[in-house]
Amino acid sequence: MGKELIILIGKEECTAELLTQAAPRTCDIIARALPLEGLLTHAKLVDREVFFQLPFFIDAVENSKWSEKGDLAFWNGRQSLCIFYDDCVPLGSTPTFARVTKNLEGLAREAAEVWDKPGKRIVIKAKEG
Repeated sequence: MGKELIILIGKEECTAELLTQAAPRTCDIIARALPLEGLLTHAKLVDREVFFQLPFFIDAVENSKWSEKGDLAFWNGRQSLCIFYDDCVPLGSTPTFARVTKNLEGLAREAAEVWDKPGKRIVIKAKEG
């Protein structure tokens, strides 16, 4: 198992695993920038996706794939960390660097609320231990 992240969103705590084999450079940049936090916006064209902006670009395009439920991806064009919380039809492939491994259901409940109430705070940090 790779390095794990803790995602705090609303009342939920979730765990995600960095995909260090598939996206080593992206994972390294994300890991060095932790903790990350922001205010979530819900995607309007891609259903079941929330995102927040980060203050940096990542020029590596690693593990670009059609996103699936539980994927965390970085969209360089908008400096956005994207979280796909349920089945969706993405607009194209996205560089994926992590995958939710615990409490996707809780994350999905909290993320779905962002459609009606944008600006929910999210924190992503390294799992200690």
